Amino acid sequence: MGRGQGRRRVLRRFTREVAYLRDLAPLVTVPHAPLLHAALDESGGRAHLLLPDLAGETHGWGLFATPEAQAAALLDVARLLARFHAAWNGHPALRGEWRWDPAALLEDAERMAATWAGPHAAAVREAAAQLPGLLAHTRPHTLAHGDIHSGQVLWRRDGPPVLIDYGQVHPSFPGEDLAHLLAVRLDAAERARYAPGVRAAYRQDLAAHGLSLTPAELAAEERAGTALNLLSTADQAGRARRGSGVWASLDNVAGAWAELRA
Repeated sequence: MGRGQGRRRVLRRFTREVAYLRDLAPLVTVPHAPLLHAALDESGGRAHLLLPDLAGETHGWGLFATPEAQAAALLDVARLLARFHAAWNGHPALRGEWRWDPAALLEDAERMAATWAGPHAAAVREAAAQLPGLLAHTRPHTLAHGDIHSGQVLWRRDGPPVLIDYGQVHPSFPGEDLAHLLAVRLDAAERARYAPGVRAAYRQDLAAHGLSLTPAELAAEERAGTALNLLSTADQAGRARRGSGVWASLDNVAGAWAELRA
């Protein structure tokens, strides 16, 4: 698991994934690979997580070779995300460590605003200043996947797609994940091409599973989520070497923030 701060992050994500798969995932019908076994030797820096091998019955994003196929698959991601959010909306199991508590989040936002001196510093400060008001217009009664993108979904050859990788799942509001998918993972050209369809598919399937948002409510969720993702991506960039993928992601989400302000 490495050493130092990196080791602590890996340990935190490992224990979070195990806790979700063990305690929460069986409570809802969102397709996932069930936990078979997990073990941790923290002092030795070793751990393992055993899940069913789905390789023979699923495929990943890489098999979608055309722009049309990729666009359709991205709608699958949006629909699966909507199903995940609706399943956990107001769920009685969201208590204790799974309870929404924005205090620490807002403290981190203030810290980033005060200390961030990298690219897009003005946008980071603006997002931090607006975050408390933006959160007031969200529905913080669900779980966020925390790292949603096309690589976190496996497509079954016969059946619904499977959502994977729960190491960053946490209590939040729906817009955090939606903004991560649209703002962090897509550049401006991709957002212009895909975002309207993704938003429509997400909102439609959210309602189909019992959580209805008006277009204005969805826009408020996305704006709050974009602010939060801008802050969290800047935080990650501050720990990464220049030129790594997270710096490109920071450019993406800062661009999305500017688009929402226009």
